[in-house]
Amino acid sequence: MPLDLSQFELVKPLTWEEVFEIWQSNEINEVHWEKYWKEKRFNSWYEWRKKYIEPIAALDKQWKLVKVVEPLKSVPNFHGGPYTGWDKNFYEGRDLPTFAEMKENPTAAGYLKNLPPETTILAWNTEIGVIVIEGMHRCAAITKASKDGVDLKFELYVAIADCSRSEIPDFREKK
Repeated sequence: MPLDLSQFELVKPLTWEEVFEIWQSNEINEVHWEKYWKEKRFNSWYEWRKKYIEPIAALDKQWKLVKVVEPLKSVPNFHGGPYTGWDKNFYEGRDLPTFAEMKENPTAAGYLKNLPPETTILAWNTEIGVIVIEGMHRCAAITKASKDGVDLKFELYVAIADCSRSEIPDFREKK
């Protein structure tokens, strides 16, 4: 499952510790996420996220940082990750649809207004394509911009690891 080098430029290899730091720095100071995990009665960001972090870390994959050459063209073809809320509210019965196939997330417009000039998401590179681990809302916003013909000027990086689809933890609640 080689990365499509027409879509991505290799920046550098990453350790799991560096990937974790990217994830944490993306979320830990976001007021809306802090409010969310506190409402769910978690004592910290890590306590809230550990059910995702620990299984991903346990896969012990080799990570790298890549730059997305044309995010407005590439991101709509990224797949959403295996998360209950996204599956229930936006996937419309599809298994890990692309962002272009999903129902539009109503928060996408707000994220679009606040998209930083440079951002990094986390993902797996699989035989079905890129599956987003962290950065789902930003990808929904970028897809909205693409669909609406908004010409965004920003740089998107992905901390990415090769992983078979069958290895990926399924974080969706069992029905």
